[in-house]
Amino acid sequence: MAKESKCILVVDDEPINFILLKAILERSGYTAQYAEDGYKAIEMVKDNDFQLIIMDIKMPKMSGVETSRQIKAINPQIKIIASSAIKALNDEEYSLFCNFISKPINRAQLIELVEKYTK
Repeated sequence: MAKESKCILVVDDEPINFILLKAILERSGYTAQYAEDGYKAIEMVKDNDFQLIIMDIKMPKMSGVETSRQIKAINPQIKIIASSAIKALNDEEYSLFCNFISKPINRAQLIELVEKYTK
């Protein structure tokens, strides 16, 4: 897969969440790609140059925290925004992320964070 620019990776086990985020991001001039689990996200990070990742924390197979640890081992500079309905991160886990956004996603807050971390 070719390297992408201005592309955001959305990692979430619920496809409807990706559909919502993709619509919000595309209206603001970004493109989005989807990984349905941590394993797929790690493979995609190896093959693509994402500007930002929006990471669901609670996922089956591999948690968003463990996925983020492995992604940071591949690309320590990548910015990852944690996304969850509950803020259940300890300090060590929180340090993996540049920020946190609560579900349900607030469109204005999402765009503000995306703009901040894709400059």
